[in-house]
Amino acid sequence: MASRLDPRSASQGRLAGAAGALAACARSGMAERIRGHDWSASSLGGMGSWPPHLRASVDLMAAHGFPMILLWGPELLQIYNDGYAEVMADKHPAGLGQPTAECWPEVWHINEPLYAKVWQGQTLTFSDKCYPLQRHGRLQDVWFTITYSPVRDCDGAIEGVLVTMFDTSAEHVARVARERTERELRRTNASLQANEERFRQFAAASSDALWIRNADTLETELLSSAFDGVYGLSPGQASGALCCWAARVVPDDRQAAIDSVASVRDGTPRVHEFRVQREDDSQFRWVRDTVFPLFDEDGRVSRIAGIARDVTDERRWAEHQSVLVAELQHRVRNIMATIGSITLRTRESATSVEDYAQRLSGRVMSLARTQTLLTRAGNVGIDLRGLLNDELSSTAYGEGRFLLHGPAVMVPPKAAEVMSLAIHELATNALRHGALRDPDGRLDVTWELREDAQMQRWVDLRWVETHATRAGWQPPARRGFGTSLVEDRIPYELEGEGHLQVAADGTEACISFPLRHRDSILQTDAPQGTAIGGGSVDLGDAGLLAGHRVLVVEDDFYLAHDTATALRSAGALVQGPCSTVQAALQQLDGGAVDAAIIDINLGNGARTGIIVALQRAGLPFVVVTGYDEGAVPVDGGRFVRLQKPATPAGIARALAQLVQAGTG
Repeated sequence: MASRLDPRSASQGRLAGAAGALAACARSGMAERIRGHDWSASSLGGMGSWPPHLRASVDLMAAHGFPMILLWGPELLQIYNDGYAEVMADKHPAGLGQPTAECWPEVWHINEPLYAKVWQGQTLTFSDKCYPLQRHGRLQDVWFTITYSPVRDCDGAIEGVLVTMFDTSAEHVARVARERTERELRRTNASLQANEERFRQFAAASSDALWIRNADTLETELLSSAFDGVYGLSPGQASGALCCWAARVVPDDRQAAIDSVASVRDGTPRVHEFRVQREDDSQFRWVRDTVFPLFDEDGRVSRIAGIARDVTDERRWAEHQSVLVAELQHRVRNIMATIGSITLRTRESATSVEDYAQRLSGRVMSLARTQTLLTRAGNVGIDLRGLLNDELSSTAYGEGRFLLHGPAVMVPPKAAEVMSLAIHELATNALRHGALRDPDGRLDVTWELREDAQMQRWVDLRWVETHATRAGWQPPARRGFGTSLVEDRIPYELEGEGHLQVAADGTEACISFPLRHRDSILQTDAPQGTAIGGGSVDLGDAGLLAGHRVLVVEDDFYLAHDTATALRSAGALVQGPCSTVQAALQQLDGGAVDAAIIDINLGNGARTGIIVALQRAGLPFVVVTGYDEGAVPVDGGRFVRLQKPATPAGIARALAQLVQAGTG
């Protein structure tokens, strides 16, 4: 890949030979400059030998109002439109046909990795990029959203990089939409029919879904092949009337998405995000639609075009970062509160400033060691032997002074947090006052596993110190920090047991706790991201109607489609939907119906014939109607009456309750 993007492969002599041609068309627009450029001196060769997909890309780019630049071939030769000439500033017009590495050496170290990723098939988008541009005699800051997209040939091989800059500042949007875009698109609109096939090649090379609608009827005129990747269905399934596409948008977002498309009739581009449910895998996904007008020769908006991109991963990452920051703040506050508590309790037992510093440092370092062990273990827990060995070894009195014996046990994070501090206190006291203080002293730590009557696994640990009897020994005058940890904190936080006994010839601690998972403040695992929901049609994997054949009778296109979607997410096998009584009765006569959802209005007044048929068949059904109860009485049978407006998910749940009640 490095060889394909190597800037040193360009020839300085070739650029010098093209300078005359550039000067000759200095007063022309970029379309004329591109045609007048001496391409025969470059690796592209004369324009007559260019492949169709390159010509189509250049023609569309030259006619486009947004700044665009096409970087072609291994040398990434620059071909750009009038909008991008403004970005080029004093590098224009010499930059036309020049390798981008030679034109922009000062930023090549930044751009080269980006181009390498695009050459591997990735599409990159960067928002809120500021460019200072000289406009109307003064320097202005203009904000852009920049997209780097691969351009492919008919066989799918990548041959170039298309860089598109969408002006997101209000001043630029207004001026580009009403001045430059209108003027240029009006001038080029007459040639769009001749370039239609070339545009289709360009659209097929894009990983985003490109579409064009008639501005008056909003019917689809073009959908690119990438529509399948974004929406999970072929372009043919969403072509035609606007409702065919809008049916894939979840009801909660649908009207705003439709309004975003229709509002572009005023000549102003829009960027809108909404959720769709993919046809192939039923997943809910976020789509970002960049919608812009296409003008005819009279300056009227005759077409509405758009670029649709799946931005689910971007939104999930943003949510993930937000949740992660909140979780990090929560854990930091808990850790600081714990350290604050340890600080106060350490003051109670310290005999001097130096003693206070040593005790506090040891206790905080014990927490740090436990956090390190939890991180290494993927936050699933810590091996008990490793926990004991780390704490005892940290006091540097030699492994021969203590014995560890017991089975392999993985201690859950919360138990590890509590036990590490308790073991630290026992080890510190053993070194200062107990068995590890004397050369002949001995420490034995043993543990075993057991199950209680509820089949809960427990750990029983014994800490036994033995040493020579201390003459004149007196029991401690007060309960220390370690005693409180063993006898108070372990029962309180782990629901276990703890006992500590100190004598003149040694110390014994007995600790028992269940191996029950609890979250620890020392864990560092990131919370899982939330799933993308579908609002009023999303029933998840409830399976409330699994295997049931449900007839849907509804003349409203969107309500019928959304109700069917909600039923499928509940596991039902949808029959229809049917928009007429006749079609519904034919379905019933076929016998492949277990339940039904019906609208008794169906656009022509109350129709109760279908209700009578359902009652005779003894099938459960939900009546969804805009009439009040007195206007359309329904008597007998297993049914639920819902007043409009009712959400698709609410309709599906009502039927599920009815079916389950009948089954019970």
